[in-house]
Amino acid sequence: MRLEINGWSSKITFSATHIIPMHKKCGRLHGHDYAINAKITGDIGPDGVIMDFISVKEFLRGIAAELDHRVLIPRRDPGVKVNGDYVSYRVGNNDLRLPLSDCILLDIEVASAETLSEFVLKRMLEKVRFPENVRMIEIGVDEGRGQGAWTSSDL
Repeated sequence: MRLEINGWSSKITFSATHIIPMHKKCGRLHGHDYAINAKITGDIGPDGVIMDFISVKEFLRGIAAELDHRVLIPRRDPGVKVNGDYVSYRVGNNDLRLPLSDCILLDIEVASAETLSEFVLKRMLEKVRFPENVRMIEIGVDEGRGQGAWTSSDL
């Protein structure tokens, strides 16, 4: 059996700016309205449910709030440097200088929907206690309605 949480319907959304340096069109600073989705696969527990939706939704809303109205900066990109109150981001031949207060540094290599879904899943596995009957977690990050990336982990 599987639980599904639709980020759009559940208001687990955020707006953010990012750049994908090696991509022709997306190699420019641009933004999206994002949604975080989840699927939780497992057996029905003794209480008649796979697990409580509320704790998962609250956790995902917390991550969305952290990312909302920020520039998503991949800390592991070699072109990223933090200099005092600014982030310097070398993208091809361009040097971006952004206020650190407008950015969020993420432990990823590129700020794509794919790596954002992995980032959210990793945080979720570190912070959320899942009952023993849960077998798999899937996280999807949409960049606008109808397009996104999913990743999963067996428990």
